[in-house]
Amino acid sequence: MRRFGSSSPTAERLAATRPVVVMSRGHSGTRVLSWALRALGVTMGTLDHEPAGDCQDRRFTGTIKRVAMARVTDPVTDPPRGRELRRFRRAASRYLDWIGHRGGAWGWKFPETYLIGGVVDAVFPRALHVHMVRDGRDVAFKAHLTDDEDRRLGRRILGHLDMLGRPRHLQAARSWAYQLRRFGALRPHLGDRVHRLTFEELCRSPQETMTRVAGFLGLAMTDECRRYLDAHVRADKVAQYRNEDPAVVAEVEACIGDTLADWGYAPATP
Repeated sequence: MRRFGSSSPTAERLAATRPVVVMSRGHSGTRVLSWALRALGVTMGTLDHEPAGDCQDRRFTGTIKRVAMARVTDPVTDPPRGRELRRFRRAASRYLDWIGHRGGAWGWKFPETYLIGGVVDAVFPRALHVHMVRDGRDVAFKAHLTDDEDRRLGRRILGHLDMLGRPRHLQAARSWAYQLRRFGALRPHLGDRVHRLTFEELCRSPQETMTRVAGFLGLAMTDECRRYLDAHVRADKVAQYRNEDPAVVAEVEACIGDTLADWGYAPATP
């Protein structure tokens, strides 16, 4: 993928940094991951009274959504347009100032970032991406703005996928598969700067999974992170789709079966 460079001081400042970027569709367990990263010592732009673990610089997250809106129909490997880069650089620079960054590990979690991986890579060519996937059958029964046709970004994604007016569980499933495959197309360009994990392995083996994440980031596992995982990670969050109507689950599997299989999720229905 061709990179778009800039010799501006802002562009050079950002390109020299190495943020930790959580890449995942919303409701894939990123809340737990974000707080666990903070417990490892990564400044994530979170606020204690906002439990979702999202970056709380609203100018930055608003810019991410606007850039995502503009790029929904573009292949993720297409070079970003100049105005997208300028907009994202300005917002990212303000975000660094907002968190008061003076060194040390930093990053953010905001699910719509998953849609603009190429822009993130162009601005932050040294970024480390923690890519977490959750079983699409679970995600299909959890509402998110990227599968809500009453929200601008959701409507744009669903329109692109020809899913407007369809049952909500199928809209969520297709949006999940679209976002996963979209980032997957970028994956070869990112090389060893991506660490892949699943929500299921985090739930089943939280200590071991986060120790591997810490190693990828070049950080030591901390007692604070261990305590957080012990208190907040639950194995019963896995395979929640089994509480749904099997016939509806079968519809979801028929809709996204190829993507489920690519990630090793075995079919629940014959």
